[in-house]
Amino acid sequence: MSDAPVVQSDRRARAPNHVVEDKRGRVRHVTSMPATIVISHYDQIPCIVRDLSDGGAKIGLSRRYVLAERFWIVIRHANVTRRASLMWRRGEFAGIAFDHPFE
Repeated sequence: MSDAPVVQSDRRARAPNHVVEDKRGRVRHVTSMPATIVISHYDQIPCIVRDLSDGGAKIGLSRRYVLAERFWIVIRHANVTRRASLMWRRGEFAGIAFDHPFE
């Protein structure tokens, strides 16, 4: 057996069921689910939900899309439709807050 020290990576696994507690004490589920932002019947934006909590989500979307302050998000894989507000936007990522948390 070698006497070399064991080095552990601090990278988080990105498995769909990976759970992380955020700064606000909420449990976030790290994921990669496709979703749709619905501005109007004719104005829809594809995105990917990267983190999901009972109060909101971190989404990934192309920089070319401009997000309204309020919109609907549909996450079909999780059977979720929620009214949401844009909280922050940095490049290809955005943080959104749901009007009503999951029950």
